Amino acid sequence: MTSATPSLATSAPPARTWVHRALRLFVPVVGILGLLSLVTYYRMHPDLPFIRSDGYGYHLYLTAAFVQHDLSFRTEAAEWGADLDYNMGLTRDETTGRYLNRFPPGQALLMLPAFLGAHFSAPLLGFRQDGFSLPYHFAAAFSGLCALLIGLTLLRRALEALFPAGVVLATLTVVTFGTNLFHYGTADAIFSHVYSFALYAALLLLVPAWYRAPTVRTSLLLGAVAGYIVLVRPPNGLALVLVPLYGVYDGLTQRERLAFFWKHKGGIALALLAMGAVLSILFFYWHYATGRWVMYSYRGQGFEFTRPQFLAVLFSLRKGLFFWTPVWLFAVVGFVRDREHLRDYLMPVLLFSLFQLYLTAAWWHWPYGLSFGHRAFTEGSAFFALGLAGFLAHLERPAVRKAVGAVLALLVAYELFLMVRYWQGRLPGDRTTWAQYRSLFTLP
Repeated sequence: MTSATPSLATSAPPARTWVHRALRLFVPVVGILGLLSLVTYYRMHPDLPFIRSDGYGYHLYLTAAFVQHDLSFRTEAAEWGADLDYNMGLTRDETTGRYLNRFPPGQALLMLPAFLGAHFSAPLLGFRQDGFSLPYHFAAAFSGLCALLIGLTLLRRALEALFPAGVVLATLTVVTFGTNLFHYGTADAIFSHVYSFALYAALLLLVPAWYRAPTVRTSLLLGAVAGYIVLVRPPNGLALVLVPLYGVYDGLTQRERLAFFWKHKGGIALALLAMGAVLSILFFYWHYATGRWVMYSYRGQGFEFTRPQFLAVLFSLRKGLFFWTPVWLFAVVGFVRDREHLRDYLMPVLLFSLFQLYLTAAWWHWPYGLSFGHRAFTEGSAFFALGLAGFLAHLERPAVRKAVGAVLALLVAYELFLMVRYWQGRLPGDRTTWAQYRSLFTLP
């Protein structure tokens, strides 16, 4: 069951040829800029490896499996000694004697092709085959860049089903360069956010396709993507509200949805089977490490549900989403203004946004550590892009389009400027003061 709402992509007049050419070239151009950025960032920080922070924990599965041959992580733990908990996120389980990695293994599986390429080429290039020499760092960064490009390709296809080519091109440009997405696809590509972004974009593409034709293939693909969303980062399971609630916006669509589920229960069973198969990797790992099938891996960290920091998360200088990424204000307006056209997505995106905001604001360290902008919302860029496109699609007067285009261009330039300052080390990763913020706009 899908909505009968007409698509702007079919009702709008044909776009100019140059727009379609630019749209086809967008992802390759981002890829080239990404490669140049990786090289530039490495030259700026030759002593700061790409594999660091949370990304170290994700990458560690690969090193443990293919270099140390020790998924108990005892070998790695012995090398860190007293600094283990602070640097690694590994905790020893008293029952099994093995170490539990707080980070799930989903991202490691997605990084595996690039890791193997580095692993077998390292000795040929004169580097150690130890999991952490230079080829492994560049392979990890390149893997994240590929995730960004795949995510943008999938998001483009999802948007093209709804909007004209010009709107899609503008939306992709703003989402890529007017937010922290490009940063997390390059300099901090080892984090999970860009992988989750690609999976969210895949979900946007698969869910409407599954409701149009819940075949064996689409059911298995949908289940696998849903499973990987959780396997990469369990809290991202919030995004799965899109699956049952897509196209539900009143009592009639609720009843139709229930009837659809009953009619296609075989397809649902296949999707759940595929999802369960993917998630079994996490359950088996937990059981291997601790002897328990289900557990909470972030030991010593949790939520303060009675003290959520909503205003700080959204507006503060420290990490406010709209302060550091103001283009998302246009997305909020777009969801309101284009609510009829986007009504299939309104309920799930609204619920996802509210739940995501609450969990982020209630996390014990709501700023999420050192980061460029608030990284907890980076993967949600795929969903928020719908609102931004809806805003742009309804700019009818040429003068208004030019004015909004100029504002968005300035905001994109502002975000890129902040990113460069962050790379230079002039923008702190956390606890930015007004004096530090003002100093960003002065010469060294």
